[in-house]
Amino acid sequence: MRSAPEAVWQKDFKRSIDGELPAPLRKALGDALDKMLQHVPAASVAVAIPGEGTWSATRGLARKEPPQPVVPDQPFQVASTAKTLTAAVVLQLVEEGKLKLDDTIDKWFPDAPNAKLTTIEQLLRHTSGLVSFNALPSLGTAYRTPAEVIALGTAQKPQFCPGANWSYTNTGYAMLGVIVEKVDGAPFSEVLSKRLIKPLALSHTVMRKPGVELPVATGHASGRPVDAPDQYATPYAAGALASTAGDLAVFWHALLAGKVLPGQSVHRMFTGMPAMIGPYAGSNSFYGMGVQLYDVPDGPGLMLGHSGGIEGFTSIVAYVPADDVYIAVALNEKKVPAEAGLWALLRAVRTYRALQ
Repeated sequence: MRSAPEAVWQKDFKRSIDGELPAPLRKALGDALDKMLQHVPAASVAVAIPGEGTWSATRGLARKEPPQPVVPDQPFQVASTAKTLTAAVVLQLVEEGKLKLDDTIDKWFPDAPNAKLTTIEQLLRHTSGLVSFNALPSLGTAYRTPAEVIALGTAQKPQFCPGANWSYTNTGYAMLGVIVEKVDGAPFSEVLSKRLIKPLALSHTVMRKPGVELPVATGHASGRPVDAPDQYATPYAAGALASTAGDLAVFWHALLAGKVLPGQSVHRMFTGMPAMIGPYAGSNSFYGMGVQLYDVPDGPGLMLGHSGGIEGFTSIVAYVPADDVYIAVALNEKKVPAEAGLWALLRAVRTYRALQ
């Protein structure tokens, strides 16, 4: 188990990220982005430094065949990076007294396995034992409703008793979306818009819906376009969000600055975090309530953030306390981890600072 060190919370997260970064740093970051484009069709990236400003850019091809260049602020599918927004909405409802973290899910899902033993907090932390619906071959690529994916996941034998272990499960986050809808009395996409997207002016962030065309970049797998857009709506509250790196950086800055939740609630998201295991685990990574801790490969220290991946896309957003910087990356190529782009941008920031 790990928790974010107390020293992290001594940072002044309320410092603004508005403004423009220095021209030499912008050039260094742009050069790093151009190198990324040797490996992916397109990338949306952002670097925000509190007290200094933000640089963001979207470059490359939204689709390789036929070639279609990206447009400024074009959204990318960000998949599980959206889980932090889902968790934030759930915790807002907890703050309002409409939910409790120890509420059991039998109130909403009486037929789910271990329903009377499984809590909302366990869904948030991936400790419910429920099987993730996307791990099942029967899921397919056609759109599935929230009820269908929840039924798929809950029809399987649980992997362990609730709270006994850790296993990443999109089924749990789909359940959280349904719970939010029932408690707040509106579709999840509307709740997300009302509570986060509009108040934070995340103007390039939207939930995918089946049959609705959006100006989202096309995903690619080994350079080939993925032409099954409705599948991106299936993850629902577990990851059906399209966004830009700039919007992701703004959201994370707002979260840590206490604009989304009280500080005590944010701190709790990063406590009692078990090591991530299985196909979704990163290098020495730990999971809290919709958030992750990672060791910084190049050192020193750790990062607070969340990553995501779905057919055709990878993404990550993180705050690096040692460098006091937010970095977000979204790529439209499944075979290239967004973490590689994050490391490249972080190295560019460090090199620039070393030369000053």
